[in-house]
Amino acid sequence: MGRALGAALAHCGECHTPRNEAGGMRREKWFAGTAQGPEGQRAPNITPHGATGIGRWSAAELADLLKTGLKPNFDDVQGLMSEVVEQGYKYLTDADRAAIADYVMSLPAIDNRVPEKASKPQSGYD
Repeated sequence: MGRALGAALAHCGECHTPRNEAGGMRREKWFAGTAQGPEGQRAPNITPHGATGIGRWSAAELADLLKTGLKPNFDDVQGLMSEVVEQGYKYLTDADRAAIADYVMSLPAIDNRVPEKASKPQSGYD
């Protein structure tokens, strides 16, 4: 259930996966973040990598973020992600948010430090 929600319906990978020159998602970096996400906004690494992703979070903390927009350190999400929470995720059931979180936390941990600012022109691709 979490894979269907996170990978398809919620389409987390669309924002959190870098693109190749043709605009296709780089599957080897699935959910590993990109400095050049939609509308030129940074999309962080949400794989469970301990240093560059969300590996220090629990699934419950991730599910709570999807409901409240607050990270475990009480900072809030910004940009498009705040819209996604406000207009979508917060209306899911607790069970659906937990399923998405469980799916994301089960992904392979990918070491991908996403810079705060893009180092090249905003083409939309990594």
